[in-house]
Amino acid sequence: MGDSWSCPPRSATVLRLLPLLTLLQAGSGLWIGSEGLGLIAQEVPAVRTQEAIRIDGTLDESAWASSGELSGFTQLQPSVGEPASQLTTVRILYDDRMIYFGIESADTDADEISRTITRRDGEVWEDDAIALVIDTFDDDNNAYVFMVNSLGTQQDERWADNGRTRDVKWDGSWESAGSVHGGGWTAEVAIPFESVRFDRRTTRWGLNVIRYIPRNLEQSHWAPGLSEWFRIAESGDITDLDLTEAVTKNYTFIPYVQYAFTNDVQPKGEVGLDFRYSLSSNLGLDLTFNPDFATVEADVEQVNLTRYELSYPEKRPFFLEGAENYSTRIRQFYSRRIGEIPWGGKVNGKLGPWRINALATLSDSSATAPAASGKDAFYSVFRVSRELPNASNIGLIGANRTFDGDNEGSLGLVGTLFFSPYLGMTSQVIRSYGAFSEGAWTYFFRPSYDSQTGHFHVRYTHVGENVQENMNEVGFIRDDNRREVDSNVRKQFWINRYGLQDLTPSVNYNRFWSQEGELRSWEIRNNVSLNLFRNWTIKLSNTEEFKAEEEGLFEKDFRNSLNQADLTYDSRTGKSVTAYYGKGKNFDSDLERFGGRVNLKITDALNATYNLTRLWFSPDPRGRSSWIHYVRATYYVNKDMYFKLFYQSKYDMTGSFSNPHFDLERETTQFVYVWRFFPPFGSLQLAYQQGPSQIGDESGSYRTLFTKLSWVF
Repeated sequence: MGDSWSCPPRSATVLRLLPLLTLLQAGSGLWIGSEGLGLIAQEVPAVRTQEAIRIDGTLDESAWASSGELSGFTQLQPSVGEPASQLTTVRILYDDRMIYFGIESADTDADEISRTITRRDGEVWEDDAIALVIDTFDDDNNAYVFMVNSLGTQQDERWADNGRTRDVKWDGSWESAGSVHGGGWTAEVAIPFESVRFDRRTTRWGLNVIRYIPRNLEQSHWAPGLSEWFRIAESGDITDLDLTEAVTKNYTFIPYVQYAFTNDVQPKGEVGLDFRYSLSSNLGLDLTFNPDFATVEADVEQVNLTRYELSYPEKRPFFLEGAENYSTRIRQFYSRRIGEIPWGGKVNGKLGPWRINALATLSDSSATAPAASGKDAFYSVFRVSRELPNASNIGLIGANRTFDGDNEGSLGLVGTLFFSPYLGMTSQVIRSYGAFSEGAWTYFFRPSYDSQTGHFHVRYTHVGENVQENMNEVGFIRDDNRREVDSNVRKQFWINRYGLQDLTPSVNYNRFWSQEGELRSWEIRNNVSLNLFRNWTIKLSNTEEFKAEEEGLFEKDFRNSLNQADLTYDSRTGKSVTAYYGKGKNFDSDLERFGGRVNLKITDALNATYNLTRLWFSPDPRGRSSWIHYVRATYYVNKDMYFKLFYQSKYDMTGSFSNPHFDLERETTQFVYVWRFFPPFGSLQLAYQQGPSQIGDESGSYRTLFTKLSWVF
């Protein structure tokens, strides 16, 4: 089948010119978009089909023979600008309900195809895999990402700010299947229009397709000459779409019922509901009533080496969708401040060039402030963003907590500006409010240069003396009263000979003063990593820092250091082993740490991870010496039915290295069975949990048996 682009296929000569064109573009500072290089511009038509497409991993329907077709991939690594080592062809069809992608991934060594990831939202890109990056508004800023391997395992994400921020926890409802044959592997993907936001008036969507071949450390793209692998603005396009009659469901009800049996506690039954309503194809409303957060996996333990507050990732479903829009450097919204909620609502979508996101919820403040028991706090956050030329945007973000008649939070401007594909700047300017009106401003400006193999930035940040006190009931400010300069340079050198793949050194320097000009801290971090023989990675790192005497944090001046070596073996077939050893000084204590991680693909259905961390301080006046380990194992009956085991323990250590004593401080065990009969939301769950019964709860240890049923209407 021949190419059916609207522009001529690229010749081998054009492919060889791509690295030169890229260098000329970077050196000139000009933005040469795809429109300015007609031979490189990528377009592929979508063809409407009347034939039913069965998603079984084989392209045996006759409609595929007349579909839109793309091929001609270009390496981004290891050999920038060279043709991909294997042929990839993607065909595109659509009807009134779905858009379909038929993927043919040829492979001259099919026995080496990696097909190890069976867990939804696992690291599918570590297998031989295809990622579809779809910009449904063709706005060069936002995209959905659907990734699939030859087993049909799914990974989905949402990207924003031209790919700079990613929401890896987003889940959509879509279909996929894959199969392997002697000449490679094939896959089929079907994405319902009701699973994405889009404009019915549009006739084109942005598109890039990425192919991963892990045994070659290869990443190739349909869109050539990318400045970075995630750039949405440099993608091609799907054309000839007619979505005026696209069928989308205006509403979805997801009720659940749960029952919990906990030792020494009266059995408890709960019901809840998620309601999703499409105000239009490009704007949606989500409401939740009494959402269930009980069986969310526990946080992985961390040991604080900094004396600043630690940040933990959000895992609760209600707070995940749309989270990429609030993921800014100065974190005005940190959803982990919010405990259990009786209800919540949010709006996500787009109106013309404006992107709109808003969230509101109520929470019992005793979850985060026990003294406030019985009093509810109202939380609200919003972001309104306006698109600008060259994939840039500027927006307004507000985050607020209303409690006992008082408001605390912030209001600020955020911007992502691109002056060329390589030169950009991110920035925020924020006015906080609450108990303090003085010292309430915070802002940063960060110009940066990014290319396929390099990065450089300089950042200046101002944080007023009282910003933390104003913002931290709803945001996350690790430290305030600082004027800070930060810089980083990183360069990746692809060697691709003598068994050496690539060498990547980086240096980061950070220094900050109080608002009065007194030096508070400096830090320099040096790293170098080397990939060799395609399976081994060596990483060496050195960190040196100074912390000045400061009331409430540092009782005197400190000089800390850490030198560490990491060694990783990755079979590229689902088995990897990492070990590390580090030694240094931490606040006048000798610090020694070692640990490791093992990932095993035991069978096609069973995988397991074991992680060990050991930290030893001498002397140890704060009791931080710890031994932490966790095990996570998952057995998949199929991609929508699995069993999962999570076990974690943390021990306090005393004594010497040769004669240690261990005291168990915290232990968590969780066993979960999940059957997603209406994936990903309609499911049956059974869970046993020993340890905290709610996320963020460290007050005690309980043994609890849960059962939960969710349906979709």
